Amino acid sequence: MNIAFVINSLNRPAGTERITSLLANELVKIGYNVTIIAIHNGGEPFFELDDKINVLYLCSKPATNIYLRFPINIVKLKYLIAKNKINKVIDVCSAMSLMSIPATFFTKVKVITWEHFNANINWNIITSPLARKLASMFAYRIVTLTQTDANIFKNKFKAKNVITIPNPITIESDEKATLQEKVILSIGRFERQKGFDMLIDAWKQCSCRNNDWRLKIVGEGTLEKDMKRQIADYNLNESIDILPPDSQITEIYKKASIYVMSSRFEGLPLVLIEAMYMGLPIISFDCETGPGDIVENEKTGLLVSKNDTAALSKAIDRLTQDPSLIQEYSANAIIAAKKFELTPIVKLWEEILR
Repeated sequence: MNIAFVINSLNRPAGTERITSLLANELVKIGYNVTIIAIHNGGEPFFELDDKINVLYLCSKPATNIYLRFPINIVKLKYLIAKNKINKVIDVCSAMSLMSIPATFFTKVKVITWEHFNANINWNIITSPLARKLASMFAYRIVTLTQTDANIFKNKFKAKNVITIPNPITIESDEKATLQEKVILSIGRFERQKGFDMLIDAWKQCSCRNNDWRLKIVGEGTLEKDMKRQIADYNLNESIDILPPDSQITEIYKKASIYVMSSRFEGLPLVLIEAMYMGLPIISFDCETGPGDIVENEKTGLLVSKNDTAALSKAIDRLTQDPSLIQEYSANAIIAAKKFELTPIVKLWEEILR
């Protein structure tokens, strides 16, 4: 069987790119012919891909306006699907279905729409609901990361072909976090969704800063200058480190003792699964989907009301002041992360592809 993933880009160090690369590699191992078709050619893929994977691009460089290129991209995608004799297309995010469904119309190619975001969140007020409605009407399957998102597709978009498959753990390490470092970690794109502005607001209120605790934020994005300006305005330069993405992500987790997430919205955040696998207790906003599907409050971490920076600050101070609670949540997190192991999740994907 010839499978093609359709994705926006491959060069970003983000969870969507990480999980797509992992699943593609695993499908190659079990005998599938895999192609990845990216809209933008932003440079070499950030995550390692099997040499057998065929990587293609619709645009030779990042496009300034993808909506103006829709007709051209649909034609190009149709050509590449036919040329590579693709049987099934996996759209990485429902936005890709705006191209793949028209490109495969009147063919025997089946489209699987893989939704990576909260299905109530619109990246564009027109194209977001259009893409999800199109997928609900014509996609062979819609795969959501959480049951909440599956219910949104069923109730809001009248989809009848929805199943839930969570993201699996994407890293391997025999060693876990030592929990000896006074480091609180947060990883993600420097974009509004990830709420690092709120995390910095919360950190300003934390008393643990006076006890040598540090906040490390790892990532990159368009808001990096704004974040650094906010840190400087709050006089927090001595206690916050901004670090670039690193492919050796397990080493970053090992040198932390707590993981904090301040997102305004999520799908199923891979960083929380990874952090728990590495033995980090979690503190997170309880946004509509994601954290509550991963973290058990008062057992593997602490969930606080979304966008409540005062509550986030109090949760950070509570955990940093109680080393025994850090150890307890860490042990529970390692056990809880087992439900996201790779092998059974890949088998669920095989069932769809068969």
